[in-house]
Amino acid sequence: MFRVFKYIFAASLYKKAKKHFIWLFMFIASLILFSFMIGDLISVATGFSVYALLLVKWITIPTLLALILFRVLRIVNIASNPFESVEKIEKKSVVVDEKKEKILAKERLYTQSDLIMQKYMKDK
Repeated sequence: MFRVFKYIFAASLYKKAKKHFIWLFMFIASLILFSFMIGDLISVATGFSVYALLLVKWITIPTLLALILFRVLRIVNIASNPFESVEKIEKKSVVVDEKKEKILAKERLYTQSDLIMQKYMKDK
């Protein structure tokens, strides 16, 4: 029984935070690739370029780690507030329904060309 609830929670969390999981995966992959590439470049570089590559490494890696931490915190935030996204969806659907009712309440729906013709007919 617990496994079923665990699977449902994981599936709904992935559905809600899909964009954050994708970004998290991309940042982790880029961190791994960057660390391998910069390590190889530092091993073959000489002179001043070694120091420049080290500077780039120590700026880029903490930045990627901060971005990974931010995405993990966003996923935890989404997981801890399960009803927040449901409320937002309900508010959006109410607004869409009001617009739909307003449009459907009109006697005749005009196309763009009908509106242009009405404008020029009023000017004469």
